[in-house]
Formats: sequence, C-alpha cells, structure tokens
Amino acid sequence: MKKLLLSSVLVASLFAMNSDSDINTKIQKLEKEIQTLKSELYKTQNKLNPIAANNHLFFSLDIRTTYDAIREKTTDGMGYTTIIPNPDGSVTFSGFNPNIPSKTYTNQIFTNRVILTGVAKPSDNLKATVRIEANNMFGMNSNNQYSPYNNISWVANETPDDINIRLKEAFFNYHFGPNNGLMFSAGRRPATEGFPANLRAGDDPNSPLAHLINMEFDGFSFEIGNDIFSTISDKFSDWGTWIKFCAGRGYSSSKGKWPYDGSPAYSKDNFKNTDFAGFILVPYDDGQYSLWTETVWAWNMKGYNFVTQQDAINAQNGLDFNASMQDLGNYFGFNTIFKADGIGDGISDFLDNTTAFISFALSKTNPKSGKQMLGSTDSKTGTSWWIGADMPGIGDNDRFGVNFVRGSKYWRSMTYGEDTLIGSIAAVRGKAYEVYYNAEIIPHLTAGLRATYIKYDYAGSDAFFGLAGNPDQQVYIEKASDIRAYIRYKF
Repeated sequence: MKKLLLSSVLVASLFAMNSDSDINTKIQKLEKEIQTLKSELYKTQNKLNPIAANNHLFFSLDIRTTYDAIREKTTDGMGYTTIIPNPDGSVTFSGFNPNIPSKTYTNQIFTNRVILTGVAKPSDNLKATVRIEANNMFGMNSNNQYSPYNNISWVANETPDDINIRLKEAFFNYHFGPNNGLMFSAGRRPATEGFPANLRAGDDPNSPLAHLINMEFDGFSFEIGNDIFSTISDKFSDWGTWIKFCAGRGYSSSKGKWPYDGSPAYSKDNFKNTDFAGFILVPYDDGQYSLWTETVWAWNMKGYNFVTQQDAINAQNGLDFNASMQDLGNYFGFNTIFKADGIGDGISDFLDNTTAFISFALSKTNPKSGKQMLGSTDSKTGTSWWIGADMPGIGDNDRFGVNFVRGSKYWRSMTYGEDTLIGSIAAVRGKAYEVYYNAEIIPHLTAGLRATYIKYDYAGSDAFFGLAGNPDQQVYIEKASDIRAYIRYKF
C-alpha cells in the first residue's frame, strides 16, 4: 500500500511538470523523500518488532477458557478405601470394605490454558520451536495432596492444576539431502493432539497418531520424505509414501545431583531406563485418501506390584497388602488409520469438506518373569477401534464432529493426558461416544461445545501397567460424562 501511494505521488508530480529541468529537479527531490521515508519505516519496524526483524523469531498466543461439567459413577463391589504411603516408597492398600456401594461423583470445573509459542527459522531447511504452557483450574485446588503424579512430565501440560509455566515443546527440525527430503529432529517433541484427536480441538495434527500415543515425550526423530522415495520409483511419488523413525525416553534412572544416600551425583537409582522406539509409515497418501500406520516398542514399563507373595495372597483374601513401584516388562503397539479428506469427487460441498476415518490399534504386554502387567503374569493382547468424522457446520466457519471408540479388556493406549477430564477416549476399555461443535465468532476468536459419554466394561483404562491397570478390579468407574464449553483466542 505504501509503495502504491509513493508511485501515485510520483506520477502525479511528473504530469504537473513543464520542463525537463523541472522534472529532473522534482525527481531528485522525490527520491530523497522516498529514501527518508524508507529509513523512517525501517526504524519504526525495528522499534515495533526488533526480534522478528533481526532474528526471524515469531510468536503466537493461544488462550482458552473452559467449563467442564463432569459426572462419574462407580460400580457396586468390594475394594480398598485407603492408600497409605510408606517411608520406603511402597504403599499399603488398607481399609478393606467388603461392600462398597455404587456412588456418583459430580463437579463443575473452570480452567484457563495459555500457550506461548516461539518459532525461529533462520533458513529454509532449519526451524526451531519452543512452546510453554500454563494450564490451571480457577482458584486453588488440592491436586498436589490427592494426585502425586499429576505433574509428571508426560502429562503436566494436559492436566489442569496450578498456574506454573511448564515446557511443552522444545525441538528443532533440520532438513537435508536431495531436495531436503531427509529430516532430523531432537528435543521435547510435539506428541499430543495427533490425528484424529486434533479434529475435536480444531487444531492441525501433530505426530504421532493419537489412538496409540497421545502424551508428551523427549526424544529424536528421523524422516525419509516422499522426495527420497520418488527417486526409487515414480509409483512412490504417486502414492505419497514416507516414513519417520522415532525414539525417546520416558524415565531416566538417576538419583540426581545430591543423592541423600551418599551415592555419586546422577548415579542410577533402583529402576531401569524406560525407553521406546518406533516408526510412522505412510504407504499411501494422494491428498484425499490416505493410509497411515504406526508401530512402537517400549521397555521397562512401570507400575505398582506386590512386594511379596504374601501380599498377593492377602489381596485375594481381602486383607491389607503392600505394593511398590517396579519395572514390570515391555510393550508393543500398532495402529493403522484409513482417512478420507473429502468423500467422493464433487458429489456435494458437504462431502467434499468432510473428513472421515476409521482407526484400528493393538497393544501387547510382555511381563518380566514373576511380574504382573495389567494384573497378569502372562502376555496380554488388547485391541481398539476408533471411528469418526469431522463435517462442515451450518455456517461458513463452523464444524461439528462425532467419535465412537470401543476397546477390549486388555487394551492399553500410551496416553494419560488426552484433553477430556473424565479420561482418555482413546484408552477406554469399553465404549466412548462423543459429539462436538466448533465455530468461529470473529477471526482469531472461536467457541465450542463437546459432549463425551463413556461406558467402561473393565477397570484400569487410564492407569499405569501395574495393579491399577488390572481389568478385573471389582470397583471402578462404570459410567462417566463430560459436557464441555470453551471460548478461545488464538493468534
């Protein structure tokens, strides 16, 4: 616009001239004025945004205020009413009650989530991203007293609690090789709100696929893009084939800088490292129809287990027993999704703008000798189906969607922090039903409604791999619902 105004002034001035000398004089004067104006604009830009102007660092802001009305109903049965921590790190399950009646819990919770993102891109093939987040319930709460694992690094940003600012993402992507078709990345990776969980939040998808993994992690990735596959065969170019390898660590065996037992700094504790590795393979993606797969292995998964054989006997007889956090075994998971970004070709505007998908996932435990994973010393296989669609709404900038998930008895998704206060629909052992509606009020300001209902067939859907993940527990959440409303500013 400023260039257009300057050009208009110059043209008008030229037509007003009566001689060549006058024209030359006026042109020289205008050139000086243009240079002066450019200098002033440059100084003004630097004052307004010196970081962006000089170092190519760009910021974005995401503020979301949410209301959740939750309702959870337990089953009838028997169970333990108290969990008592012991000085050695174990816990005692005490206060056995042979007749715990069904009970319904309700609550209304306001939360405020703030995400600040900084992106630096000094060149076309190098980008770094840092994202920090505060996710708090309105007012003070007692989570630190009742939920000792509420702020572990896998889920700290996904579970509303205090107003502390935490690191959500910090990583770089470096592209290299032929046509920059190779990519290496390291740091705290974006691992929540992958497809299809991103649809319900109205966001772009992250990696990995959310049906199998939807929790934060620290690690590495290496991608071989379609440009590389295309050099092997033209078919790969048509198919849109690519693959990404990932590896990370969920628990570091370390006593820290100053161990209280006199051990050397950062020496190993009594646990083993929890590591994982896997890959995302997209064999086909033509822009409309695609097939995605995800495969993952994890080692030394943890959870509470019986301290002695007598504790297991006591538990069977309804007596108090002790349990401690232990390395229990390994894990394998697989997920495949068929997705359609538009159904058919020109049948209707509605179908052209509909995203539909069907996802199948499988999990398999491999307990160490004598250890129990998910309540069993045997290897257990679980499966889950997730079917859904995200569709245009009644206006120009609104969408609504539906989700249905069904998980088997021993299904175990790698997620604790999916954005549903009653639990993860991806991890459900039973059935989950969900509808949502997201709409734009004005540019950068959106609002949404979501209703989630879960019918659990077994216990332990959102638990660790030990006793709490045992599907045969007699007291557990049988039914749960969450009615959510939010308003969100994003720029």
